[in-house]
Amino acid sequence: MRRRRKRSVAPRPRCVLDSGGLTALVGGSHRAREWLRWLVDHDGAICVPTPVLVESTTSDGGRDAEVNRVLGVLQRAANVLEPPTEETARRAGGLRFRAKVDDGIDALVAAAAVGDGSPAVLLTSNPDDLGRLLEHERQVRIQRV
Repeated sequence: MRRRRKRSVAPRPRCVLDSGGLTALVGGSHRAREWLRWLVDHDGAICVPTPVLVESTTSDGGRDAEVNRVLGVLQRAANVLEPPTEETARRAGGLRFRAKVDDGIDALVAAAAVGDGSPAVLLTSNPDDLGRLLEHERQVRIQRV
């Protein structure tokens, strides 16, 4: 009897946006749009951790209109807003502690990028702080937008 080899399924590419990444999309950044186009072409997943909304919105409908419009477009394609689970929050605490940084929102975004350990790209305007948080997480590529 022949044994069948299990086919390894390539993980679905993931893209995580921090507030700078979301702002880049809102502002029409060519680089951010290229990443999203690549992701769509490769059946990838987009994630906007909900704590990013703290830094990206004001509760003023007029000021938030463009952010809301971009989020609406992304949400229609897939459920992109992702609240942190307890596991993600604890992972964020560990990343924050090891990196000796104070920003809890950046730590939550970094933990979302680590996710299940599959490869991810994190779009940000602040690669230095996130780089410290993700120093030992080689599966996450940080991309300035």
